[in-house]
Amino acid sequence: MPRTITSSMLHGGPLRIWSAITDPDHRRAWSPLVFLDNPCQLGETECTFAIQGITRPIRTPARVDQFDKPHAFAWSCGIPYLFMLEERYELAGDDGGTRLTHSCTLRGALSLPFAAMMLRRLRSLMIEADDRLATYLRWRVGQPARGINRQRVPSRYRRKAR
Repeated sequence: MPRTITSSMLHGGPLRIWSAITDPDHRRAWSPLVFLDNPCQLGETECTFAIQGITRPIRTPARVDQFDKPHAFAWSCGIPYLFMLEERYELAGDDGGTRLTHSCTLRGALSLPFAAMMLRRLRSLMIEADDRLATYLRWRVGQPARGINRQRVPSRYRRKAR
Protein backbone atom coordinates (compact mmCIF):
# COMPACT_ATOMS: atom_id res chain seq x y z
CA MET A 1 0.00 0.00 0.00
CA PRO A 2 2.08 2.98 -1.25
CA ARG A 3 1.57 6.12 0.82
CA THR A 4 2.93 9.64 1.05
CA ILE A 5 2.54 11.86 4.12
CA THR A 6 3.08 15.55 4.79
CA SER A 7 2.84 17.27 8.15
CA SER A 8 2.67 20.95 9.01
CA MET A 9 1.91 23.22 11.93
CA LEU A 10 -0.87 25.71 11.17
CA HIS A 11 -1.99 28.83 13.01
CA GLY A 12 -5.47 28.57 14.41
CA GLY A 13 -7.60 26.06 16.22
CA PRO A 14 -8.71 22.70 14.88
CA LEU A 15 -12.28 23.94 14.25
CA ARG A 16 -11.07 26.79 12.01
CA ILE A 17 -8.87 24.45 10.02
CA TRP A 18 -11.61 21.80 9.94
CA SER A 19 -14.02 24.23 8.30
CA ALA A 20 -11.38 25.23 5.72
CA ILE A 21 -10.89 21.56 4.82
CA THR A 22 -14.51 20.39 4.77
CA ASP A 23 -16.67 23.40 3.79
CA PRO A 24 -17.11 23.55 -0.02
CA ASP A 25 -16.82 27.37 -0.18
CA HIS A 26 -13.61 27.37 1.86
CA ARG A 27 -12.19 24.47 -0.21
CA ARG A 28 -12.78 26.47 -3.41
CA ALA A 29 -10.93 29.45 -1.93
CA TRP A 30 -7.66 27.57 -1.38
CA SER A 31 -8.26 25.24 -4.35
CA PRO A 32 -7.08 21.77 -3.46
CA LEU A 33 -6.32 19.24 -6.19
CA VAL A 34 -9.75 17.60 -5.76
CA PHE A 35 -13.14 19.24 -5.23
CA LEU A 36 -15.71 17.06 -3.46
CA ASP A 37 -19.35 17.83 -4.24
CA ASN A 38 -20.54 17.06 -0.70
CA PRO A 39 -17.65 16.67 1.75
CA CYS A 40 -19.80 17.38 4.82
CA GLN A 41 -21.38 13.96 5.34
CA LEU A 42 -20.37 10.33 5.24
CA GLY A 43 -21.23 8.33 2.15
CA GLU A 44 -21.30 8.58 -1.60
CA THR A 45 -20.55 11.81 -3.45
CA GLU A 46 -18.68 12.88 -6.59
CA CYS A 47 -15.38 14.64 -7.06
CA THR A 48 -13.64 16.72 -9.71
CA PHE A 49 -9.90 16.54 -10.31
CA ALA A 50 -8.40 19.90 -11.31
CA ILE A 51 -5.29 18.76 -13.14
CA GLN A 52 -3.08 21.42 -14.67
CA GLY A 53 -2.69 21.03 -18.42
CA ILE A 54 -6.05 19.30 -18.91
CA THR A 55 -8.73 21.71 -20.10
CA ARG A 56 -11.69 19.57 -19.13
CA PRO A 57 -12.01 18.56 -15.45
CA ILE A 58 -12.17 14.85 -14.65
CA ARG A 59 -15.27 13.78 -12.65
CA THR A 60 -15.58 10.51 -10.79
CA PRO A 61 -17.63 8.93 -8.01
CA ALA A 62 -16.12 9.31 -4.54
CA ARG A 63 -16.90 8.37 -0.98
CA VAL A 64 -16.40 10.26 2.29
CA ASP A 65 -15.01 7.51 4.53
CA GLN A 66 -14.38 9.38 7.78
CA PHE A 67 -15.91 12.57 9.14
CA ASP A 68 -14.79 12.89 12.75
CA LYS A 69 -15.13 16.61 13.52
CA PRO A 70 -12.56 18.20 14.17
CA HIS A 71 -10.05 15.33 14.24
CA ALA A 72 -10.07 13.35 10.99
CA PHE A 73 -11.47 13.69 7.48
CA ALA A 74 -10.91 11.05 4.79
CA TRP A 75 -12.32 10.39 1.35
CA SER A 76 -11.54 7.94 -1.44
CA CYS A 77 -12.23 7.40 -5.13
CA GLY A 78 -11.39 4.88 -7.82
CA ILE A 79 -12.23 1.31 -8.77
CA PRO A 80 -12.39 -0.97 -5.69
CA TYR A 81 -9.70 -3.69 -5.57
CA LEU A 82 -8.11 -2.36 -8.77
CA PHE A 83 -6.97 1.21 -8.07
CA MET A 84 -8.15 3.50 -5.27
CA LEU A 85 -6.85 6.85 -4.02
CA GLU A 86 -7.52 7.76 -0.39
CA GLU A 87 -6.81 11.25 0.96
CA ARG A 88 -6.80 11.78 4.73
CA TYR A 89 -6.47 14.88 6.92
CA GLU A 90 -5.79 14.45 10.64
CA LEU A 91 -5.83 17.41 13.05
CA ALA A 92 -4.31 17.59 16.52
CA GLY A 93 -3.81 20.66 18.69
CA ASP A 94 -5.56 23.52 20.40
CA ASP A 95 -6.36 27.18 19.71
CA GLY A 96 -2.65 28.06 19.81
CA GLY A 97 -1.86 25.93 16.78
CA THR A 98 -2.85 22.74 15.02
CA ARG A 99 -0.72 19.98 13.54
CA LEU A 100 -2.13 18.88 10.18
CA THR A 101 -1.10 15.45 8.94
CA HIS A 102 -2.08 15.04 5.29
CA SER A 103 -1.69 11.65 3.61
CA CYS A 104 -2.52 10.03 0.29
CA THR A 105 -2.64 6.26 -0.04
CA LEU A 106 -2.87 4.19 -3.20
CA ARG A 107 -4.73 0.88 -2.86
CA GLY A 108 -5.60 -1.99 -5.16
CA ALA A 109 -3.85 -4.34 -7.58
CA LEU A 110 -2.57 -1.53 -9.83
CA SER A 111 -1.33 0.67 -6.99
CA LEU A 112 2.17 -0.86 -6.88
CA PRO A 113 2.94 -0.54 -10.62
CA PHE A 114 1.71 3.08 -10.68
CA ALA A 115 3.24 4.05 -7.32
CA ALA A 116 6.73 4.75 -8.63
CA MET A 117 5.58 7.32 -11.15
CA MET A 118 2.70 8.78 -9.12
CA LEU A 119 4.00 9.22 -5.57
CA ARG A 120 6.64 11.87 -6.32
CA ARG A 121 4.17 14.03 -8.27
CA LEU A 122 1.42 13.38 -5.72
CA ARG A 123 3.70 14.49 -2.89
CA SER A 124 4.59 17.75 -4.66
CA LEU A 125 0.87 18.42 -5.28
CA MET A 126 0.10 17.73 -1.61
CA ILE A 127 2.82 20.13 -0.46
CA GLU A 128 1.48 22.78 -2.84
CA ALA A 129 -2.08 22.27 -1.54
CA ASP A 130 -0.89 22.41 2.09
CA ASP A 131 0.91 25.68 1.36
CA ARG A 132 -2.23 27.15 -0.24
CA LEU A 133 -4.26 26.06 2.79
CA ALA A 134 -1.76 27.69 5.19
CA THR A 135 -1.78 30.89 3.13
CA TYR A 136 -5.59 30.89 3.06
CA LEU A 137 -5.76 30.43 6.84
CA ARG A 138 -3.31 33.30 7.43
CA TRP A 139 -5.37 35.49 5.07
CA ARG A 140 -8.62 34.61 6.89
CA VAL A 141 -7.14 35.52 10.28
CA GLY A 142 -5.95 38.88 8.93
CA GLN A 143 -9.36 39.87 7.57
CA PRO A 144 -11.58 42.04 9.77
CA ALA A 145 -15.07 40.80 10.57
CA ARG A 146 -17.55 42.53 8.30
CA GLY A 147 -20.79 43.83 9.76
CA ILE A 148 -24.04 44.25 7.87
CA ASN A 149 -23.78 48.03 7.41
CA ARG A 150 -20.01 48.26 7.44
CA GLN A 151 -18.57 50.24 4.54
CA ARG A 152 -15.10 50.05 3.13
CA VAL A 153 -12.98 53.09 3.98
CA PRO A 154 -11.00 54.48 1.04
CA SER A 155 -7.23 54.23 1.51
CA ARG A 156 -6.73 58.02 1.38
CA TYR A 157 -8.75 58.38 4.63
CA ARG A 158 -6.90 55.66 6.55
CA ARG A 159 -4.16 56.60 8.99
CA LYS A 160 -0.77 55.06 8.63
CA ALA A 161 0.37 52.86 11.51
CA ARG A 162 3.33 54.26 13.42
